[in-house]
Amino acid sequence: MPQTQPWTAAELDQLYRVPLIRIVGARTDGTPRSLVLVGHVRLAQDELIRSLHETHGAWYQGAIRSGQGEIDVDGRRFAVAFIPDLGREAEVDQALRSRYGNDSGVRQMTRSPAREATLRVVPLA
Repeated sequence: MPQTQPWTAAELDQLYRVPLIRIVGARTDGTPRSLVLVGHVRLAQDELIRSLHETHGAWYQGAIRSGQGEIDVDGRRFAVAFIPDLGREAEVDQALRSRYGNDSGVRQMTRSPAREATLRVVPLA
């Protein structure tokens, strides 16, 4: 696994201010995918994302395969690791509802099998 580091307070503040971040994962040949907008939530000091298209989503598959990529937060790029984060599904569900309401996308992301597509986003050192 690549060397990671914690988010700084300023980075966490920047993340909190934007409702959606852009994810850049990798294709099977290693080239970067196009940017994809995703919602994100924070639990303690962890930033978490979940695939709307469950574990079948193309960006999710690339993130799992490579374990790393980039996120764009309001024009600022961060190299990150994508780490599966299971066991906190109910907490992530509640955080998603609190941040985004209970529209059809949130309802889809708070049911299985989308719940199993939760990733922690950690900055690379």
